[in-house]
Amino acid sequence: MSHALIVRPRTDLLSPTTEGRAAQYVRMSTDHQRYSTENQAAAIAVYAAQHDLMIVRTYKDEGRSGLSIDRRAGLIELIDDVRSGRADFDHVLVYDVSRWGRFQDVDESAYYEFTCRQVGIKVCYCAEEFDNDGGVIASIVKNIKRVMAAEYSRELSMRVHAGACRVASLGFRQGGVPGYGLQRELVDENRCSKGVLLKGQRKHLQTDRVLIQPGPENEQRVVAQVFREYVVHRRSRASIARRLNNEHVPNNRGTPWSQRMIHNILINEAYIGNCIYNRTSWRLRQVRRKNPPELWVRATGIFEPIVDKSIFLKAQELSKDQYQYGRLSNEQMLRQLRKTLAMKGKLSASIIAATDAMPSAALYAFRFGSLREAFRRVGYTNSEQDFDYIDSRQWSDAELSKQASVLVARIRAHGVAAVFDADSEVMTVAGRLTISLRMARYQGARHVPTWLIHRRRIEPAGLILALRLDKETNRKVVDYFLLPLNEMAKQVIGLTATSRSRFAAYRCPTVDDVLRAIMMKVAALLT
Repeated sequence: MSHALIVRPRTDLLSPTTEGRAAQYVRMSTDHQRYSTENQAAAIAVYAAQHDLMIVRTYKDEGRSGLSIDRRAGLIELIDDVRSGRADFDHVLVYDVSRWGRFQDVDESAYYEFTCRQVGIKVCYCAEEFDNDGGVIASIVKNIKRVMAAEYSRELSMRVHAGACRVASLGFRQGGVPGYGLQRELVDENRCSKGVLLKGQRKHLQTDRVLIQPGPENEQRVVAQVFREYVVHRRSRASIARRLNNEHVPNNRGTPWSQRMIHNILINEAYIGNCIYNRTSWRLRQVRRKNPPELWVRATGIFEPIVDKSIFLKAQELSKDQYQYGRLSNEQMLRQLRKTLAMKGKLSASIIAATDAMPSAALYAFRFGSLREAFRRVGYTNSEQDFDYIDSRQWSDAELSKQASVLVARIRAHGVAAVFDADSEVMTVAGRLTISLRMARYQGARHVPTWLIHRRRIEPAGLILALRLDKETNRKVVDYFLLPLNEMAKQVIGLTATSRSRFAAYRCPTVDDVLRAIMMKVAALLT
């Protein structure tokens, strides 16, 4: 079997010497076609022996669709070798036209063959009845074969899609990850459980099916809390994601939580026991499209809901409203604000959050430069509330990141590892010392001038570095306080300028003093 399928490293290939050298290209479309490439190779070997060709190289694509060249590393490498002049063969042997590809545009299939023919390399289809010699008959038959190969994929796609929709209508899962707080259960044809499928596992028997079931109880509690915070407390997706990251709640991806992840939870009907299929289509791997709701396949009441249906529906209304609010004009937003003022008699960020059919306070601050300015435009100027915190949030975040970057660079200059996570606003030094950065804003003088620090409900760090701002503008850092967490038992703590304050011992006048204090704590940890 000197002409059989032989796969060698590139360094073992013979250098070009004479004509009659060939490369073979084999492809199978699914992992279940176990002997497909071997059968192709056997037929190709017979063809090579009959035509006095020596197979010197093999290009292989296993488990790859022939609809396009994307992800077909073997064909991509073959075309690249041909174009670059590295090809040391003058024939490419392929089992038949469909193995070359089932391209939906038959011109694409012809293009890759023409690329080979341009440099004198002939593509031979070993199992076809015609000789690919460029003649009229061969060209006509080959083009018909290409059309038939493409049409086969189209018909197969329609049959597979119809079958998948039927199975989905019975409540069975059709591929894809189940989502946070859910898990996949493998069942037989009688719906008897065969166990839970872990990440990366899949069914092997054709008669088996996959059901979606509620996952671990701790994840179910997180899902319920996400809906409660979004619907009841009117917290934003970003705020919910920050809380989960601050509390080090893991997710099913092993990455930090994001607004997109929270959004995906809020719109997933699986949490009320429904199974949805065909929300998007990717027919023949051409263009991915979103399908209208009337084309969705929905199976309801598959399992006990994780979230109450009324809360889920309210979350959908809020999501739809927030999308629409972003498209409101400034005058429409002010009109909503005037109605709320007339109804409540006053305005505040909490009133806005508690009022139905209202854009968020953050959107008002973004549109008009500040929340105070939005209130002024509707004639509400006698408020004693301080909105400067909301108005200056963007500056505050930028300044905190800037100060953290300076500290990280100074610490690294001393040969100690340091990293700052902007999402959680926590700096980790030497892999062990964690410091949470906070702004201490001036709140006015009751008995003495006071600066307030707000800590999280669950702090991820052992120390808090408070950056105290100036009294005049709350826009300039004047000094620092490096506070142990055990000194902050309350959610809000007040700093004063007096030397008799119990926090005076933790004051650091400059960044250099902060650096020295941190390095001393690192040294204590390491010893």
